[in-house]
Amino acid sequence: MNHSYSCLPQPLAQAMLGWPGSGWQVRLENIYAALPATSCERRGACCALLPPMHPVEMLAWLGGLCQADPETSCVLAADLVRHFLLNAAQRLPCPWAREDSCARYEGRFFGCRAYGLWSKQAYQPRRIQSMEAAQKVQEAWQGMGVDLPSEVCAPPPAYCDKVAPVSGPAIDDAGLDALESELAGLGKDQPWHDLLAGCGGDLSYLVAGLALGWRECLQTKVAVTHAILAGDHEQAEQTLAQAGQAARAWARDLISGPA
Repeated sequence: MNHSYSCLPQPLAQAMLGWPGSGWQVRLENIYAALPATSCERRGACCALLPPMHPVEMLAWLGGLCQADPETSCVLAADLVRHFLLNAAQRLPCPWAREDSCARYEGRFFGCRAYGLWSKQAYQPRRIQSMEAAQKVQEAWQGMGVDLPSEVCAPPPAYCDKVAPVSGPAIDDAGLDALESELAGLGKDQPWHDLLAGCGGDLSYLVAGLALGWRECLQTKVAVTHAILAGDHEQAEQTLAQAGQAARAWARDLISGPA
């Protein structure tokens, strides 16, 4: 399908035009393939949060969204925007989490694929870093006079020792570090990289920013959070419904180009 991706910022539009079969896509798939297939007795019990993503993974996700059927794209965009707008007021699971499974297991991200492969010694600093980042977010909300619910501020999952490789090459912390460093460096010299890196690894923020506008999505998130914490769920749902409609319209434009 040929169009200009006019609903995307110019750096992303240019990247999308060249994405299918691009070197970035091939290198990303090679990194994923270097990780062993795994199994876990707990079957998705740790899928408590939307995983952080590297810029090239966000770009790949956008590329996949552009290739999906319109209704699937609309639902995905609306779900991610809703996730972004709600996740300060409510503890939300990953949008792809299903009971004992993952809705996009074959296309899951590096953080999901590597989870449980790190040693306990390597994982703990990552968990602490995530907790420190969450603390900064909590303090930012407090600066606006909002105390987030305790469940929202709960720490990320503890180390899981139930993940085991079932096939593929064995990999240690050094190997994981090398793959993640390569992943982080993909596209670093490209204009789309800084735009995506500015989302802090949060795919829901990227989609909300593209669909609603960067300033508008943050203002809407604050309004929804205030409404929910004040018990005004009707107002919150009205705002969420409007945002969902905007997300669907953006996704339709992304697939077919503006009417």
